[in-house]
Amino acid sequence: MLHIAMPADKVRLVCVQTDRFKTSSLIISAALPLDENAAANALMLRLLKRSCKKYPDFTLFYGKLDELYGATVSSEISKSGDSQVLSLVVNCLDDRFALDGESIAEQCAELSAELIFAPNTKGGSFGADAVATEKRLLTQLVEEEMNNKGTYAERRCINHMCSNEPYGRDEYGTVEEIAAVKCADVYAAWKRMLANAVFQITYVGSASPENIEKIFASRFKKIKREPVETETIFFKRGGRFCRHEEQFPVNQGKLIIGLRTGMQSSRDNLFAVMLTNDILGGSTYSKLFANVREKMSLAYYCYSRLIKSKGIVLIESGIDTDKERTVSAAIVKQLGELRDGRTDPEVYDAAKRSLRERLTFSSPASIAGWYAAQINEQDIMTPDEVADGIDAVTHEQVCEAAKKLSIDTIFMLASDGKETENETQFQTERTPWSFAACNAFYSAGNSGACACLRNSGGTVNCRNMGQ
Repeated sequence: MLHIAMPADKVRLVCVQTDRFKTSSLIISAALPLDENAAANALMLRLLKRSCKKYPDFTLFYGKLDELYGATVSSEISKSGDSQVLSLVVNCLDDRFALDGESIAEQCAELSAELIFAPNTKGGSFGADAVATEKRLLTQLVEEEMNNKGTYAERRCINHMCSNEPYGRDEYGTVEEIAAVKCADVYAAWKRMLANAVFQITYVGSASPENIEKIFASRFKKIKREPVETETIFFKRGGRFCRHEEQFPVNQGKLIIGLRTGMQSSRDNLFAVMLTNDILGGSTYSKLFANVREKMSLAYYCYSRLIKSKGIVLIESGIDTDKERTVSAAIVKQLGELRDGRTDPEVYDAAKRSLRERLTFSSPASIAGWYAAQINEQDIMTPDEVADGIDAVTHEQVCEAAKKLSIDTIFMLASDGKETENETQFQTERTPWSFAACNAFYSAGNSGACACLRNSGGTVNCRNMGQ
């Protein structure tokens, strides 16, 4: 049973009361504008999950978790549109299996409220040693992601694609931004979160939603709030698309193509766009997998994913560097076939079945994650509502959604020809890009057409070059 309440201004409680599982999940999420405070916000969240005034050290804190049948507390940092979302995640034994009728969920809710509203601070600051430790650990996390070349290439494509939008920022901040954060900045970030963030508390388990609501309502009543809702920038850039290349000592090149969907909000034409993405490259039967990877053997992997909170699609592939133009042309061909309706009916049916299966969640954590991801939505949608919406999408609607896809940014992480992998420096080039195959895709009537393609013989210059 779904229970939705508003215990405070811009604080939403979403409870799925169920006795399906042996465990329960609680997620407290805060959405803030994704801006120059991203690094301080990320550090603040990591500090909140360490301790609080009531349990000020690891021994006391983890002792309390042990008392709660081995409950766990973790943190997650993500982007939702142009918001940075900070989440505390608590997983615990479901109340039905606790001894003496005690409510583990309510105790976990009380503990998470202590972490958020009464952190381990002194004199208006978090401890310098704790801040230094979390700065080091967060820096390591960012560097590890940079060392994963697929993740790195994806992030760089988004950085370029959304360079003039908040979404172009990394959710953790950069290594340099993390290093610059001071203890006072982290404390200010905590005060800012309490006052300005949009909150959502998501619970999945058998406990009473009303009792969970009371715990957080009493805490929010004690603070002064001026919530700030973030408005995500949705638009489709017209005219030229741009190509960026970085050279690195890699064995396998990474080609990322960023597309605008034409969505004007996260719910605009959502079901058709979801199905279109799945048919294009969202599964093993998709056009990109079946043709570019399997039939043509042009890529080690090739898939697409939809970022619906921002209205963009990323096509990602691992390729031999010297095959970039061939792979790009093959990808564009699949886009053209999709927009023209040249897709087997069996693929449509398989895509609908696949999406519906992926909307069937098998754990309280996955259900809670589904609802928590809707923190910036005005209305909550259930998995069944989304599945029914996808089932209703027609072939014609998929074609129309595909026609609105327009290439915005191409990012290529290319091999520099060196065999060593211990170098940290790389070259960034913004060069003209020849992509004659796009002429077939950007035909008359496509609002995403690149005029420079038709007018300059297939040469596209990066818009950042001022040409």
